[in-house]
Amino acid sequence: MGDVPAPLHGEERVHFDEGRQEFDAGRWWEAHEAWEEAWVSMKSRQAASRDILLLQGLIQCAALLYNHRRGTTRGVVNQWAKLQPKLAGYQEAWGVDVARLLALIEPYALDADACTMPQEGLRLPLVGGPLDE
Repeated sequence: MGDVPAPLHGEERVHFDEGRQEFDAGRWWEAHEAWEEAWVSMKSRQAASRDILLLQGLIQCAALLYNHRRGTTRGVVNQWAKLQPKLAGYQEAWGVDVARLLALIEPYALDADACTMPQEGLRLPLVGGPLDE
């Protein structure tokens, strides 16, 4: 079944949902920034380090796509290397289907040299959501 993170607290859920909306709109930098607000809150309340790293891995997914859009090969490669271990062991997190997210992001990591794959219509895969999400 995989690891399950603790629930988000207070405004963390608001920031997380905002990041999800930004991600679904293809605004990777804005998704990164919104999720970072939740990440800072988790760090300040001393949430479990595994959960903090998990959220950081989601942030890095948005950063990877941002770098891909900009054609920054090194940024794509670096983010892919950093995010994989942070998301490992999770099937889902805060409504996100983590396994499907990794499968969605991997082709962009493999396209790092060219950065030509289109990004239109990418959405954060949700638990129980349609397979084309």
